[in-house]
Amino acid sequence: MTMNVLELDDTRRQLRDRLRAMPDVGDPRAGVRRMRALLQEMGVQCDDTAELEDADAILLTSGRGMEALIASRLDDDQRHQAYSRIVARLIIGQMHEPIDAKIEYHSKHSTISRQEKEEDAAVAKFATALAEGNLNLAPRPLYEDVPKLTLAFTPRTAALSTLGGMHLWSDYWYRRSTMYRWWRSRRDVSSAIKRVCVILNPRRPAAA
Repeated sequence: MTMNVLELDDTRRQLRDRLRAMPDVGDPRAGVRRMRALLQEMGVQCDDTAELEDADAILLTSGRGMEALIASRLDDDQRHQAYSRIVARLIIGQMHEPIDAKIEYHSKHSTISRQEKEEDAAVAKFATALAEGNLNLAPRPLYEDVPKLTLAFTPRTAALSTLGGMHLWSDYWYRRSTMYRWWRSRRDVSSAIKRVCVILNPRRPAAA
């Protein structure tokens, strides 16, 4: 059956949980196996034998469920990147019922709307962080629950609210700004953000 909105949201949450526990792998072939196993665990059927000429991969939702078609012509590095884009698309993108398809290309291609361009660019950048095994190069709301921006009453809740606002701001601009995506993917920036997060939330030093 077609995956509905609630099921897709649940799939996103489970993907984010699995990604945080996924070890870094230097071998692209091992990375492909991990990404494929991750998708299949989420109920996404994967096919590495698709005869795709221009596209590297297609994420398809229909009455048959959700499928990931990966071009058979890709080498291990390209296949790893294609799988990473499918995972990133599931987390960032929107799939519409009853049938929808998201096509992943190796290079830039023409899109209909600015929203599509922004989504494609964010997916591509987040997929690079996934393929490199370094989630810290992307905003944390993409792969982890973060503090909420709320009306704060104590120094502790004020600090967490400030941190939540920072995460919200980062996620917003990561999806919309080419310059911010480039800036956020810098390792020195990631390290600086970690330090700020430790100051605002010392009880959870991993937050970034």
